[in-house]
Amino acid sequence: MRRIGLFLGALALSIPATANAATVTFEDQAAFRCDLSGSGASGGMSYSYGFAACYYSPSNPADFPTPITSTVMASGYGATSFALTGGGIFSLSTLDLAFGPFNHSGLASDTTLVTGTLSDGGTLTTTLTVGRGFQNYALNWGNLTSISFGQLQSSSEYLAFDNINYSTEGAVPEPGTWAMMIVGFGAIGAAARRRRSKKLALA
Repeated sequence: MRRIGLFLGALALSIPATANAATVTFEDQAAFRCDLSGSGASGGMSYSYGFAACYYSPSNPADFPTPITSTVMASGYGATSFALTGGGIFSLSTLDLAFGPFNHSGLASDTTLVTGTLSDGGTLTTTLTVGRGFQNYALNWGNLTSISFGQLQSSSEYLAFDNINYSTEGAVPEPGTWAMMIVGFGAIGAAARRRRSKKLALA
């Protein structure tokens, strides 16, 4: 029984921690300004960008054809990447995207290549079409260490972000850990059968 207890304790430690959900809203950023630092942080995530990140509060600026109802972050002239502040694994479920026609290209929509880097070094990719009004996009990607949104492909407009819904994850057990778990479950089952056989023999 003592061995079984030790195994169950090790098993509990190997299972990923319960996910914690959060949303990046950029409400903690001072609005109506542009940063040229190349990086920023908000809502538990850090991000990097190519040239500038501009923040807008609820308003209807000329650069956006639809009213902005909360603080948003817009970045341009390069990819914008997000990761957990301090590192770690996360899932990204949904986010709001739009583009602001700062350069007045006249385009009604544009596309961005989204690349998610997985904890095992692999990648996920998809192409999203964004318009001048904010739309909600569901990615539902998990086991990420970072996610990157490429520069808009047909123009030099800024890509705007808001309401990035994500959750933190524990590390996925390694193959060796899974093997230990399977062997351990087999040992528990064998021990249970032996105890049952002994009881039947004594009856």
